[in-house]
Amino acid sequence: MSTYKRILALVAFNSDSAAVARRAVQLSRSYGATLALAAVVDYTPGFESDHVPFLTPGEMCQAIVRDMREKLDHMMTEVGADCCEIIVGCGSEKEVVSELTGSWRPDLVLVGSDARHGLEPNGERAAYDVLTIQNNRPSFAGRMINALAAAL
Repeated sequence: MSTYKRILALVAFNSDSAAVARRAVQLSRSYGATLALAAVVDYTPGFESDHVPFLTPGEMCQAIVRDMREKLDHMMTEVGADCCEIIVGCGSEKEVVSELTGSWRPDLVLVGSDARHGLEPNGERAAYDVLTIQNNRPSFAGRMINALAAAL
């Protein structure tokens, strides 16, 4: 087992998000690692309503990023994280995650079991380990699919 110095937890605000945050805090404490909690805002303008929009697409994205940052801050308080870097990226999920893992350079990335993050850029072997956190145990068929997906 390797020693991790930088741990990145990608939270998608679904049923696994609190479990991912708790496990990331546990691992960062046990390894004495730096922890960052990250979320991605993938905002596509044009689906608001037929009325005149009150915010421009850029302002809307900034408002959503601000709200996500507050939610992440609240989540870290709930799970008892002392000091943790909070990162919120705006754009295409795959591109933001690729840019984030390239710039932040984590040793370990935690994701929820139903996260769709593209964690291996261009099919190449990534320079970090990925740990998938499951909130509840999947069915036998789900475990078989996960095992087969990991083998490919």
